[in-house]
Amino acid sequence: MSKRIPFRIKNLNYGLAEARGLLHIGEDELILELESQDTVVGLIKSDLKEITIPFGDIEEINYKPGWIGAKIEIVGKSMKVMNDLPGSDHGTAKLHIRRRDKKIAERVLSHARLELSEYKLNQIEG
Repeated sequence: MSKRIPFRIKNLNYGLAEARGLLHIGEDELILELESQDTVVGLIKSDLKEITIPFGDIEEINYKPGWIGAKIEIVGKSMKVMNDLPGSDHGTAKLHIRRRDKKIAERVLSHARLELSEYKLNQIEG
């Protein structure tokens, strides 16, 4: 089973840019690879950036299906957690998922939420 989800972060720089990337589920972490691109011409791209978010810094992961696509909402335990992620607001990141990637996102996020729950239980137990 694939453990990666293609995503977009929309409306960066007042709607003039967006980020595109892949969300990977690691052992005890989420890994986001992304690059920004201008939305006007699509020519200006940033360097590839990798952001790792340990499960210990995540409060919850939500999946919100919609008519056209879906959204993944990653809520950090503090605002610092999402500080490096473009478009994050008050420690929360919203990743937009295209319609064609909704099924894989549902499967991967189900697995990610299970891993996050297991991680939290292990932290409580010991």
